Amino acid sequence: MNRLILIGNGFDLAHGLKTKYADFIEWYWRVWGNRLKMSHNGIEEDRICSFKLSNGHYDWFNTLHFKYRIITLLYQPDALEIADIAKNNPELCDFSFKSSLFEKICEEVETKKWVDIEDVYYYFLKSSDNPKQINDDLEFLKNKLIDYLKSLQEATVNPYIQKQILEPFHWEDIAISSMDKWDKKMEPDNLMLLNFNYTNTADMYLPKAYNYSVNHIHGSLSNPEGVIFGYGDERDDEYEVLMKKNDNEYLQHIKSFRYLEASNYRDMLSFIESAPYQLCIMGHSCGLSDRTMLATLFEHPNCVSIKPYYYKRKDGTDNYRELVQNIARNFKDPTLMRDRVVRKDRCEPLG
Repeated sequence: MNRLILIGNGFDLAHGLKTKYADFIEWYWRVWGNRLKMSHNGIEEDRICSFKLSNGHYDWFNTLHFKYRIITLLYQPDALEIADIAKNNPELCDFSFKSSLFEKICEEVETKKWVDIEDVYYYFLKSSDNPKQINDDLEFLKNKLIDYLKSLQEATVNPYIQKQILEPFHWEDIAISSMDKWDKKMEPDNLMLLNFNYTNTADMYLPKAYNYSVNHIHGSLSNPEGVIFGYGDERDDEYEVLMKKNDNEYLQHIKSFRYLEASNYRDMLSFIESAPYQLCIMGHSCGLSDRTMLATLFEHPNCVSIKPYYYKRKDGTDNYRELVQNIARNFKDPTLMRDRVVRKDRCEPLG
């Protein structure tokens, strides 16, 4: 029997990496703060936002210093504060969003303290009369995200997570309907880490052996051109509407089509077709932006177990129930879901 492990953003977070989309957005504004501090242009802009100094000023540093007296011998604001001041003081700076997509993303971060950029993108795409603009905005954000992730320090191996990855099978984790497929061997014959992240954190965990592999299903930072960033829920009622528009621009960032540009998806299919497998979830939210692929993995006849490693919060609560609820949305048969998902007392926090 084999083991397939879904590696999501929570896996990187468990290694201390600041890889949330909210972290990325904060980094983006810090970059802007540093750019404004050094600028001698009245207008600074990129594809998604614009800063214009008021009253014909051209020196951001001196304008901030003399008009707001925020830079003194005793105190210098950091780059994030400079960006905030420029955005929120119209008498100093005329700030504007040039992208409604990015404006909504920032609004989500401001109100909820988190955001799923791919969900927001799909929401805008479905209602847009100009899909190229939305797609170009997303492409810009994708490239910025790659720059941000490249700036992060590499993680180190967590021995506890390594033990979880390689732990033996147990009969109590196998679905009742699949007990006849379990060969009672304790160790996985083959193991694949299906990495949804762009980082190489997952690569640290498997020894170099013929039966161990890491599949960067959404691409990696070493090959930015191959990074897949978009949406992947072909079961959504409105997906068929996009297909019927007869405009390929609406399908530009639909993940299913991008999977056909590399061998990773086929490699995954070959793995799940080869033998019965246990599917472990490490840091993946199992949200709708990947539902097409997740449904394939969860409902496959060879899947004998779905074991979620949940996140335990500082207050003692955890997200096991929310994670299972998300898993359920990828099933058409709820009875099959309840049989395959490992009960909570047989699961544990990641790391």
